[in-house]
Amino acid sequence: MFKLGMGLLLTLSLVLTPLWVGAADLKLGVVDSADILGKSTEGKKIQDILKRKSDELSKDLQKQDQEIGRMVEEFRKQAPVMKEEAKKQRQAELNKRAGEFQRRVQDADKQLAQLEQKEKEPLLKKLEQSVKDVAQENKLDLVLDRRLSGLLFFNPALDITEKVRSRFGR
Repeated sequence: MFKLGMGLLLTLSLVLTPLWVGAADLKLGVVDSADILGKSTEGKKIQDILKRKSDELSKDLQKQDQEIGRMVEEFRKQAPVMKEEAKKQRQAELNKRAGEFQRRVQDADKQLAQLEQKEKEPLLKKLEQSVKDVAQENKLDLVLDRRLSGLLFFNPALDITEKVRSRFGR
């Protein structure tokens, strides 16, 4: 039994040793792309564009929401004295308006998402090129995005955010 355990341990060490040695040569970098994009002039312009569009869409939706709320409140007050058929008809109308409102909210969200994608696409390509340039200059094998990769901890010496930011700003 002891020989079997030692044999298994020896086999595992022979198989895994090349992996450990290869990992020692791996050069990593970590970048905070959200920080770079959020603090860049172009990123701030995009946020302003998105905020204006969101405000524009919200203004119309708030009016519709208030109108539906007013209609519901009016219905609640009148419901006790309404005939059953009139109640059903009014409820159906309110449900229809609420459904239309929900579709408008979804359309507004979709419009904002499409606008964000359209506006950010050139910026993301520029960021990607900046990361590639810094990675090549520093002979890095792998660059992880701090926020998107789920990193909980990394050695601050691996952080290349400022190098990428300076390249990105060119």
